[in-house]
Amino acid sequence: MDGTSLSTAANTIASLLVILFVLAAAAYALRRFGHRQTGATTTTQSSISIISTRPLGGQLSLVITEAEGARFLIAISRTGITTIGRLNPPELNQ
Repeated sequence: MDGTSLSTAANTIASLLVILFVLAAAAYALRRFGHRQTGATTTTQSSISIISTRPLGGQLSLVITEAEGARFLIAISRTGITTIGRLNPPELNQ
């Protein structure tokens, strides 16, 4: 290998390392600061809540959630989340 080939290879490796460093720094910044929105107001109450969770074995579970007054039954597995259906509101005992 002559001097120019070695120099070109070193420049290429240095450039790749700089690009990888920039990508890693951008990923860290997105994870660290990505949830914040400028000018957004935060509320102390969430409009989405988990009412009940039932593990079904393995990595599968059923969850009853409530969002804006409506209740939903959802299934959570390793491959994703599936809405099973909307639940009727519970009857109030009077």
